[in-house]
Amino acid sequence: MLNYPQVALAFMNRDHAEFVAMHDGLLRLLDAAPATITVDEALHALHTHTLHHFAEEERLMLSTHFPPYRMHQSEHTRVLADMEARHAAWIESHDAFALKQWLQNEVAAWFVNHVSTMDLVTAQFIAAQTKAS
Repeated sequence: MLNYPQVALAFMNRDHAEFVAMHDGLLRLLDAAPATITVDEALHALHTHTLHHFAEEERLMLSTHFPPYRMHQSEHTRVLADMEARHAAWIESHDAFALKQWLQNEVAAWFVNHVSTMDLVTAQFIAAQTKAS
């Protein structure tokens, strides 16, 4: 289970909890000598969930004129590209060890850091702006 802070927007907290559940579910699948199709579907679901979450964040950042929008959005672009590359590598190699290492190390560290820094500040800003209007 990943340890991360709650932020000032309910939809972000909900989406973060769903991301963690999907992340942990993928790790359990990989521990259980998975069927390839099941992991393919779970990776696709995690990517789709992340894509929709990022799109909603970006919509709100733009509508509230969040000053560091470009920096936050570029992080989203980088993460989505990494997810796509890792999914492609899985499809090509079905290397459960490599996928598990990526999820446990890179994804986990990125997620906790991203929520604790960028998302925390972004949610505070959006909540303040929407409350003021």
